[in-house]
Amino acid sequence: MKKKVLALLTLLTLTSALFAGGAQEEAPVQDGVVSIKIVAKDFPDTDPANIAHLRNIEAGFEAYTGQKIALELVPVPEGAYGEKLNLMLLAGNIPDLIYFQGGDEVIANQGLLVDLGPYIKSSEVMQDVLMDFNKDRLANYPYLLWLAPPRARTAVIREDWFNEAGGEIPVTVDDYTELFRSIKNNHPEAFVMTDTGNTGRMDFTFNHAFGLNATWVRENGAYVYNKVSEGSRNKLAYYQKMYAEGILDPEYVTTKWDSMEDKLYTNQVAMVYGTAGIVLDIYNDKLMENQGVGVVALPPAKGIGQGYSVSSAKETRGWGISTTSKNPDVVFELLEFLATDEGQTLDRYGVEGTHYNVVDGKVEFTEEKENWWPHFHEVMAWDAPTPLLGENGLKGWEFIQKYSVGDPDFPIPEELSPTWDALENLYKEYSYKIISGEYSIDKFDEFVSQWYDLGGTKVTDYANEVMK
Repeated sequence: MKKKVLALLTLLTLTSALFAGGAQEEAPVQDGVVSIKIVAKDFPDTDPANIAHLRNIEAGFEAYTGQKIALELVPVPEGAYGEKLNLMLLAGNIPDLIYFQGGDEVIANQGLLVDLGPYIKSSEVMQDVLMDFNKDRLANYPYLLWLAPPRARTAVIREDWFNEAGGEIPVTVDDYTELFRSIKNNHPEAFVMTDTGNTGRMDFTFNHAFGLNATWVRENGAYVYNKVSEGSRNKLAYYQKMYAEGILDPEYVTTKWDSMEDKLYTNQVAMVYGTAGIVLDIYNDKLMENQGVGVVALPPAKGIGQGYSVSSAKETRGWGISTTSKNPDVVFELLEFLATDEGQTLDRYGVEGTHYNVVDGKVEFTEEKENWWPHFHEVMAWDAPTPLLGENGLKGWEFIQKYSVGDPDFPIPEELSPTWDALENLYKEYSYKIISGEYSIDKFDEFVSQWYDLGGTKVTDYANEVMK
């Protein structure tokens, strides 16, 4: 640990000596410097902290590899990031390093993304930091690299209302129901929980309890899509009951992530579901700022099973290297460097003088640290000399490590994608109408029949062939 702290302070001293005086407007370019253009979501070049961060990465990368680089952020037109990004790329404006949050398959199918498999296979750094689910996803789809904990959503509940209801951590579905009813009784003007457009966040807490431990579950000796299984019927019946009792926010189907958070901060709901790690700390800090109270992280409910499913199909977001890049080897070296202890120090701590200060040889975070997040990687195994996560962030990661279960999923082939989209829309329609009480739970059988008729039989046959 002493060696790690010394290395950390050496790196911080190097970068702060170069750039603590203020962000430079442009990266210095000279002979021997490799220019790397980067495009990413929520990483504007108009923010001085982002530019200072790039300059620090350049200095750290040169110290680590001996190679000079010049990093440049490429702006994306305003609007939905995935849509605007693809329009930009297909128009021929293709940076070297691209962050995707959907829409990547269109670009990969155009031959515009580098196969990262050979790079990763020969990288000791990547082999050390990749988790099993990362490796499974890369084996299926080698164009995106995303080093971060599994994106399981962890439930967090406001601490004062939780304590009023007895303060006992729920274990079973019945425990959760008792907690929900107690909070509703104490605060009838509020709802207990909400979601963002569907039940995807809630499902992380409840799926396994209803036997939905994978995308494809076994029924009668064959694989069945979990949303048409008996467990799905039982889960929807439970959600319907929670909706009828005023526990589930009726606006969940139209709520976006930002309005979900606002409902927590303004006493409209007691519980939300966030990505384990720093997001849970942000919820805690912002609720403390608005209401003077924090949150408590809760584990997944226990029933038939207990856990969070982690898909092995493919990354849903991540970094790709363009085949038009003149220096793909150096671009990958950059991704590699950012996964090292030195790179994580830069990407996770932020900019000295803005997000932290070094006082008497120790890192002390500022209030601005709340506005910083890792812009490239979040290596779960990295042991930060100065802890980055608060109580709830750490508890969320503890739950992830304890309860994550691999989901032997697979990417839907291109020829079945239109069918799959139609099937997902059918589920969204029926699930909402059942949950809201417009349909009785008896309508679930009608949904299942329509699902198979609409193409579900073909997809199920494919699943059983792939997974046999």
